[in-house]
Amino acid sequence: MRTGSFRLPTLFGALALCALAASGLSRAGAIDPPVEFLYGNGNLLVVGSVTEINPAGRVVFSRDKVLSGKPKPPQLIDVVVPPSVLARVKTGERYVVGYSAFRRNRQLGALVANAGGPTLLASIGLDPALFPDTPAVRTLLAAGSSEHRRESRRFRTLLLQALAGDEPSLQTLAAGEIALNAEIRERIDDKAALERAARSAHTSLTARALLLDAASAHPGELGDWWQSVATDILKTAPTSGYADEASNPETLVLGALDAFDHHGAIPDAATLKRWLRSANPALAERAALMLHKISAQTELAAVKEAAADPATPGATRQFLDRYLRRIGHAPGAATNPG
Repeated sequence: MRTGSFRLPTLFGALALCALAASGLSRAGAIDPPVEFLYGNGNLLVVGSVTEINPAGRVVFSRDKVLSGKPKPPQLIDVVVPPSVLARVKTGERYVVGYSAFRRNRQLGALVANAGGPTLLASIGLDPALFPDTPAVRTLLAAGSSEHRRESRRFRTLLLQALAGDEPSLQTLAAGEIALNAEIRERIDDKAALERAARSAHTSLTARALLLDAASAHPGELGDWWQSVATDILKTAPTSGYADEASNPETLVLGALDAFDHHGAIPDAATLKRWLRSANPALAERAALMLHKISAQTELAAVKEAAADPATPGATRQFLDRYLRRIGHAPGAATNPG
C-alpha cells in the first residue's frame, strides 16, 4: 500500500491542526490512512461502554471486547478525550474506541508512554476515533483490519456505503481513507458517488472537505467535478454557519477556496463578495485576497461596501476596517472603482 512515511501523533490536538484543516491533505503524502492508523503499532481498538464522564476531559470505558492491539487493556479504560467527545458521549452507551497509551518520540524514533495516560486517537478521517457500536462500524473496521483486506473490492464498496450512510464519524473515516489511500483512489468504482457525497448536506462537513480536496488533487482518478462542487459550496453555504451542527462551515469553505487556488482559478466576484460578510473574519480576509486577484479596484470597492453594511457581523466589520487601513484606505473614504 502506498501511504505516508510517518504517523500523526496520537494526541487529539493533532485533529485541530490537521483534520479540521482538510485542504491539501491528500497532497501531503505523509499521513497514514485512518483505518491503517487505527491498526498501527501501539494503538488499541476496543468496544466499551461509558461508565464515567469526567468534565476535566476524561471518559472511563468498561471493556467489552478487544478488536485489535496488545497488550490486553484493563477492564476499566480511562481515556483522555477532547471537549467535543465530552459533549456527545452518554453514560451506558457502547462505543468502538481507538486509543493509545503511547506517543511517537521522533528524536528517539520509538514509542514512549503518554504522560497523561491513554489518549483517544485523532488523525485525518478520525474525528476523533470514537464510533457508535453498530454493525456498519464493526463491518467496515473488520474489512480493513489488514493490508490485504484494505486492498479488496469489498473494502472499497464498504467505504462508498459509509459515505452514503447516516453516521457522520463513519462518513469522515471513509472520506479520509479515500483521500489518503492512493490505491483506493485508483481503483474506486463509483466516482459519481463521491461527488454526491461531497455535495450532500447529509454528509459531515469534514468528510465533504476531504472529498473535495481529494478530487481537486486527483481529478483523473476521482472525476473532474471539483470546480462545480466548490462553486456550489461557495454560493450556498451559510455565511453565518450551520444552526444544526456543532461546527461551522469554515473547513468546507476554505477547502473550496483552496481548490480554486490549487488550480490557479478564481471564483466569480459575486460569489466571493458574499463571504466578505461571513461571521468568520478569516473567511472574509480570504475572499478579499481572492478579489484582489481579479483587480485591486474590485477588491477595494467590495471591501468598503461590506465594511459599511450594517448586516455584516460586527467582528467582521471591525476586521474589514483594519483591512482597509492595511491596504492604505481609511474606512468611509470615497473610492472610484473605475
